[in-house]
Amino acid sequence: MRTVETAQTFLTASEVDALVGDYLAGMSVKALAERYGIHRATVFAHLRRRNVPSRRPGLGIDEKAEAVRLARAGVSMRAIGRRMGVDRKAVRAALVEAGLIADESASSS
Repeated sequence: MRTVETAQTFLTASEVDALVGDYLAGMSVKALAERYGIHRATVFAHLRRRNVPSRRPGLGIDEKAEAVRLARAGVSMRAIGRRMGVDRKAVRAALVEAGLIADESASSS
């Protein structure tokens, strides 16, 4: 017999409406999963079912500023990414854009 370790959380239609609104307002998938008590994959499934276009992965303007502030405070790119729910590449792109680190991919030929 299989046991379920955590109780499944089913969202009502109005809760899914709120989730979609929060996503469109810029809330991260990680934050949505925490707020609604569901897995990140479930957040994506709800968004897909509602035909919500996915955002380009990365950081918004305010998040980029926070990433720069954290980097200047000595926090690693990996730790910043974990905190903000994005991968290290998104953090690196924000730091390159801010001129904090050099863009090694733009090498001269």
